[in-house]
Amino acid sequence: MHTVLVNGRVVKRDHELVGIDMAAVRREVEDTVEHLRATLGDDAWAKGMNPDVPETKVLDNPYTYTEYRSASTHGS
Repeated sequence: MHTVLVNGRVVKRDHELVGIDMAAVRREVEDTVEHLRATLGDDAWAKGMNPDVPETKVLDNPYTYTEYRSASTHGS
C-alpha cells in the first residue's frame, strides 16, 4: 500500500509519513525520557525497562485443528 488516508487526509505516501516533523517528535521523546529518568532515578528506570517476567505456562489453544485435547480447555 503506497498511500494511507485517515478521515480523507493523506497521512502516509510511498512508505513515509506526510506532514510529520520526525526530528521534532524524536526530540520530544528524548526530553520525556530524560525527565522520567531524572524523576525516577537510575535504579527504578532500569527496573522499569527490564521488568521481572513471571513464570508462564503454555495454554492449550482450543482453536487448533488437531486431535489433542486436555481437561483445561476441552473438558474431560
